[in-house]
Amino acid sequence: MRVLLEPMLGEASWFAGRHGDATALLEQLDDPITVWSVTLAGWREGWDRLVPEGMRIRQAGPWRLAEGRLNGAGLRGFTEVLRAVGLEAEASAIETGLARHRQADPVWRWGNPGWTLDLTGPRVMGIVNVTPDSFSGDGLAGRVEAAIAQGVAMAEAGADLLDVGGESTRPGSLPVAVEEELARVVPVVNGLARAVSIPIAVDTSKPEVMRAALEAGAAMINDVTALRGAGLDGDGAGRVRWLAGMDVPVLLMHMADRPEVMQSAPRYDDVVVEVFDFLARRQALAEGCGLRMLACDPGIGFGKSREHNLALLRRRRVFRGLGVPLMLGFSRKRVLGELSGIEIPRGRDGVGHLLSLLADAAILRVHDVVGAKLAARVAAGLRG
Repeated sequence: MRVLLEPMLGEASWFAGRHGDATALLEQLDDPITVWSVTLAGWREGWDRLVPEGMRIRQAGPWRLAEGRLNGAGLRGFTEVLRAVGLEAEASAIETGLARHRQADPVWRWGNPGWTLDLTGPRVMGIVNVTPDSFSGDGLAGRVEAAIAQGVAMAEAGADLLDVGGESTRPGSLPVAVEEELARVVPVVNGLARAVSIPIAVDTSKPEVMRAALEAGAAMINDVTALRGAGLDGDGAGRVRWLAGMDVPVLLMHMADRPEVMQSAPRYDDVVVEVFDFLARRQALAEGCGLRMLACDPGIGFGKSREHNLALLRRRRVFRGLGVPLMLGFSRKRVLGELSGIEIPRGRDGVGHLLSLLADAAILRVHDVVGAKLAARVAAGLRG
């Protein structure tokens, strides 16, 4: 059974729980004003009588879901009922889901000279595109010095890390040959590694590019395929054990199909459950291969319709229940224009920062570093 939990009300106690002692979040179960949106995916026939008042059962494709909203006392009572009828594993799954919300804010320490990234507050990742066809018009393919200068400017503006990508993943884009991607990415990573003192991520799904970028000075991997391209599947899982040996953070994203076809006819029975389940499975595989620093991104705009994107945004805090930091990378994307009425991608930055912070994202992947840092400082001030 997959458990999806999202805090809905009682934000004061919610934030206190995140930053309090290790048991604070579970103790919040006694707080009657803390309301959780609960989805139990995989609810079995015959268990319907156990569902508390206010929850409902529905079918979504192969998923059988029990869903509703429970306050702290109701959620505690539900786990007690499950245990009373011998469903210990199901009760434990709910408590584990709650505990993972508390675990989603680590401090990463790795590498040489020794990077530290404190994710208990939002961190800003500046995007350095070295592609010729960036959807937002900022691609710098073939302009190594300009790309390095852009990354340096972002670091000076307060970026906590940079993300260098040489293969466009916008809808309809085609794959790039390994040799071409290496030629775009490696010189920029190498130059930035010498020029800035913040970690550099390489945005790629190709193991050859990952290796070369790490050798050139990159310190993180950002993979839109969640390591599918690198071989993290079935018997191929051993092919990414070398990455665990590098001991670098890896960012896993959900993308339906491939960029060239992902927006042709995206379909889900329940997009929130399916994206959560995909990321949970990829995370488990990655951890099984020895990767210890992971973040997840639900992939707004990657194989999702407008309705799918809106559903993910409405239930954005569900993804904290993966127990790892949440990254949101929907800077300037079309769905922001649909929400705001702003047609020009560059004009959508403020909307993106706002939604990322409302989602409690640990990493904001952005084009506008100055605006994102300002928004993060304001949000921190409001939260005390």
